[in-house]
Amino acid sequence: MGGRRNVLRNASRNHKRSFRNVFVHRDLQQQEASLPGTRKSVLISTTTQIPQEKHLREIVKLAKVSRILTLFCHQNADPDSLCSAFALKSLIEKTAPGTEVRIASPGGISAPTKYLIRNLGLAIPERKPLNKIGVAVLVDTNNLGQLGAELSREIIESSTPLVVVDHHHEHPEMKERISVEIIDSTSSSTAEIVAQLYEIAGVSVEEKLAEALLAAIFVETRYFTLATQRTFENVAKLASAGADPKKIPILLVAPTTRSERIARLKAAQRLKVEIAGDWLLVATEVGSYQSSAARALLPLGADVSMVGGKVKAGVRVNLRSTQKFHRSTGIHLARDVAIPLGKELGGSGGGHPTAAGLMVKGTVDEALDTCIRLLKTLTDKAKVQA
Repeated sequence: MGGRRNVLRNASRNHKRSFRNVFVHRDLQQQEASLPGTRKSVLISTTTQIPQEKHLREIVKLAKVSRILTLFCHQNADPDSLCSAFALKSLIEKTAPGTEVRIASPGGISAPTKYLIRNLGLAIPERKPLNKIGVAVLVDTNNLGQLGAELSREIIESSTPLVVVDHHHEHPEMKERISVEIIDSTSSSTAEIVAQLYEIAGVSVEEKLAEALLAAIFVETRYFTLATQRTFENVAKLASAGADPKKIPILLVAPTTRSERIARLKAAQRLKVEIAGDWLLVATEVGSYQSSAARALLPLGADVSMVGGKVKAGVRVNLRSTQKFHRSTGIHLARDVAIPLGKELGGSGGGHPTAAGLMVKGTVDEALDTCIRLLKTLTDKAKVQA
């Protein structure tokens, strides 16, 4: 048993690689390469976003050594996280035969995602991993805090190899713990990254999984309004694999429950409006459906919405902003708000430029007030710079 642990530990150490979509000048690359003890990295420009074959090979090698691999979805898993996990499971099973691949969603699954998964004929995964984790793969998140304190601590304190496949802004505190990292923050979705991994591996995507990936991209790009040329190229390949774009809305459209509609109305009823220069910031509290409420407040006139709620793990805050706010101010909700405030408030945060979330300690009022203060400071700075 001790020998296997040593093999896994060595495999993890020997495969510390990263894939980051950041532009790096040649002289900086040479400078980093000359530093003793520098973690080996693959730094590429934003013009070449497709992950290289070596990254997939490293994941496959870890899977073959461990023989067990667990794919972890983030809290309140959305279609991008869960559909990507199902597709990755199939890909790893085909490229590393004999590996037992599991999916776990410790923080639960959103109601719309459950509706989609059942419509696709896929099974709802376990909340927690059964027995041994093997290789831990974070799907659509690069933050262990999304797995809950106990599981996060277990992975951090063990020699479990940690892999990240994600499209969110990179979480700085995770760098040294990760064995293999495929992060492309310019990608529309994690599903798009997974679709590219299939192409790299030379493996055909099953029709059901092609539909799952297409549905995830459809949702994550807000019905293709945030899609890029590369997104449509990948969507065309998924359609060629059997995914029918006309079916996706039918698979996704779950009837809005009365509870969700009540939560949205209560959020609007309780909301507090703050003016920051030319922008309207709104904050409110509801006991459930915080993400749905945050989305619903933007069409009402908010430039940024913050919806908090008390949950078992502490306080959850969902943040949303309009594209106009992001383009005009340059404020990235994950990088500039969720990640730093998550750390400051004893929790964690992450997300995208216009959609992010926090899971922190304290009270809902404290969390929302802190978000408002930071956003006002950031908008003031943006105004001065403009």
